[in-house]
Amino acid sequence: MNLLLLLLRGSRATVVLAVCFGLLTGLSSAGLIAHINTALAQGGTHVARETILGFAALGILMLGSRISSQLLIMRLHTDTTFVLREQLSRRILTTPLRRLEELGIPRLLATLVDDVQAVTQGLLCVPPLLINAGIVVGVMVYLAVMSPLVFAALVVFSLLGVASYLMPQRRIMGLLRQSRKTTDRFFGDLRSLTHGLKELKLNGGRRRAFLTEDLLPTANQLKAFQRRRSTLNILVTSWGMSLFFFFIGLLLFALPGIAPVSPSTLMAYTLAVLYLQQPLDSSMVILPMLSAGVVALKHIETLDLQGSDGEPVPPAAGAPLPAPSRIELVDVTHVYRREGEDTPFTLGPIGLTFRAGEISFVVGGNGSGKTTLAKLITGLYAPESGEIRVDGQVVTAAGQERYRELFSTVFADFHLFDRLMGLAEGAHAARARTYLRRLQLEHKVRIDEKGALSTTELSTGQRKRLALLAAYLEDRPVYLFDEWAADQDPLFKEIFYRELLPDLKAAGKTVVVISHDDRYFDVADRLVRLESGAILPEAAPRVVPA
Repeated sequence: MNLLLLLLRGSRATVVLAVCFGLLTGLSSAGLIAHINTALAQGGTHVARETILGFAALGILMLGSRISSQLLIMRLHTDTTFVLREQLSRRILTTPLRRLEELGIPRLLATLVDDVQAVTQGLLCVPPLLINAGIVVGVMVYLAVMSPLVFAALVVFSLLGVASYLMPQRRIMGLLRQSRKTTDRFFGDLRSLTHGLKELKLNGGRRRAFLTEDLLPTANQLKAFQRRRSTLNILVTSWGMSLFFFFIGLLLFALPGIAPVSPSTLMAYTLAVLYLQQPLDSSMVILPMLSAGVVALKHIETLDLQGSDGEPVPPAAGAPLPAPSRIELVDVTHVYRREGEDTPFTLGPIGLTFRAGEISFVVGGNGSGKTTLAKLITGLYAPESGEIRVDGQVVTAAGQERYRELFSTVFADFHLFDRLMGLAEGAHAARARTYLRRLQLEHKVRIDEKGALSTTELSTGQRKRLALLAAYLEDRPVYLFDEWAADQDPLFKEIFYRELLPDLKAAGKTVVVISHDDRYFDVADRLVRLESGAILPEAAPRVVPA
């Protein structure tokens, strides 16, 4: 895909109409040059009435066609930019989580911020390029009609000039691609800077190492690429601008000695070439932005996100599945490569059954595969082998979305939205306030009639309670909590294990809890112990004295 195809995909008829207006702008401009040349040839006095009327008509035509072309393309540009952002966001939502994790948050952020902006700027370059092309074509047609001999010389000179301009563009495109790759690393460093502020402020050695070995070298490399690219652009653009005067010099001083050319033809060509300088200079200035847009668009395509550009919305879940009495993992395996390790880590084969009205604790050391198992259970990861069954029915790829709708979750790396989207409006408002009181947050947070939270600037434990509030309001048949109590104070940890989990069980919910709190293992109906990706023989819950 290129930028022009992206525009055509938005509205082919609009693009064609805009191009026609751009060509009309060029033809009317050529007509104005012809009328100016006629008026100058007549000495500026006693100009024919037809020439004056023609000049006025062509001026109005040029103005109208130029405005029409710009309005059409600018409208198409804004529509296409919106569609690009919309499609990119929706394709991210339809792409498997594992693929997004492989790409990494910095690369996705760089795409959503940097690439979309570059593509938008590139699209913004298309309107003036089309209009400038129309002007150049119109004037060149006029020059070809006026003097084929001089026009042939102009064509030869133009081809040499274009070749000298385009040759360095390959190097510039290479620098653009290198700069784009470096931008991914730079976004990663910025993410470390913003997320690791506390750690960096508390350790001067780490802070210096981060600045001198990570952030600043990457920023300096990015600066070097941008400086070299800008230098080449300046040299190439300046060379292109000087070509006009080189040609005028050849036209005035060399061509008359080679072939007979009338003074009126020389004057007309000089005037036309000077007139062409503005649209061509403008085109040379905006071509680098167009090139950056092309590179950014290719980078977006290399993300290999799922979904097609024609999908209006992410795949709908359809009618929700009925609350299951059991969910089975049958010989499920998942293989992935962990950071810093050369050999892949294999989880499984896992054989588990989770039943309604049952609390299951998943326990094990760090790196044993607990969170990966949670993502398999909830359908966020697809198993490499084995199958997941809901009341005996196999969950297929087509049914994955509906299966995920069974779960309300709070993961350890949860995200707290600033409003309870569709969960606290109308009849749900009273329930939301009830849960807010039960979670002891009624003095910290207020929920308005649209579900917006008055604040999310809370402690981690309180933010987790708000995430739990959203999970309660979803009221799904299966609840999964990943180290939810790790950030809670002792009092609320007791409430979570001794009151909230039993209440969910009494409501017939299937509850899965990842936990290290062995003091509360007696709450579980069953312990699932993981070690190096494998399930150890099931043991009865162990009661730890208070």
